[in-house]
Amino acid sequence: MAMLTGNVVHGDGFAGEGYGIPTANVSLLERPDLSPGVYAGYATWGDKCFECLVCFDADRRGKFEVHLFDFVGNLYGTQLSVDVRSKLSDLIPWTGEEAMRKKVAEDVNRARAYFASQKHLA
Repeated sequence: MAMLTGNVVHGDGFAGEGYGIPTANVSLLERPDLSPGVYAGYATWGDKCFECLVCFDADRRGKFEVHLFDFVGNLYGTQLSVDVRSKLSDLIPWTGEEAMRKKVAEDVNRARAYFASQKHLA
């Protein structure tokens, strides 16, 4: 779908702490040819690869958030490459914290199902 690279910058800190998913806000080197939405993908940092959930919002200055599964560490100031593989869902407008928590949980489940299906193909 798309291979994107950028530098990890500070965001508002809400997604990682609010939802318990390590989040990298990526300042992309190129504008992606993606429609706004939530995607499953693989993030590469150095020689390590992580399954991830990607949120892209073209209307919010090209916001590109990468939620890394099973990651512990500090990515600030480093470069991250993301292989965007499959669109999972559309973005929803903010209607409150509870609705957003539910949406994130659903997207995480969709992503986990996607990665499980890919392991069966390998």
